[in-house]
Amino acid sequence: MVDDFEKRVRSGFSKQGFMTRLDAKLVEVGLGVCRITVPYSKHVTQQHGFFHGGVTATLADNAAGFAGYSQMSADEQPLSVEFKINFVAPAEGEMLEARARVVRNGRRLKHVSVEVFAIQGGKERLVAVALATIVATSTVTQTKSK
Repeated sequence: MVDDFEKRVRSGFSKQGFMTRLDAKLVEVGLGVCRITVPYSKHVTQQHGFFHGGVTATLADNAAGFAGYSQMSADEQPLSVEFKINFVAPAEGEMLEARARVVRNGRRLKHVSVEVFAIQGGKERLVAVALATIVATSTVTQTKSK
């Protein structure tokens, strides 16, 4: 079913310019799981100094996608087709970390649960929970900006 998934996941992650812009790191990938972090900086905050909700959602979406991708065959690519996030506390800390796990691995659809934590002084605080549906596609249309 799944070949060298970790190499494919890490390769896919390394090609994402937006993750590079956020200074995000893929810190763990396993079969059906993924963990991504973003360090605090003024570039990822909103007006009150918390991590921006868009950064939190992006991190959750990417962790979900790569957790799903880890359970796909080499000729498939992940695309998010549905995503819901609940922000449960202000994202305040030195680091933001998304932890995703596939809760149902269907043939085409992967249902993924994500928890996002703010980490401060070694202590974790849950700041968001998300559910995502990731579809395994055989081809992905790519467009390049001019």
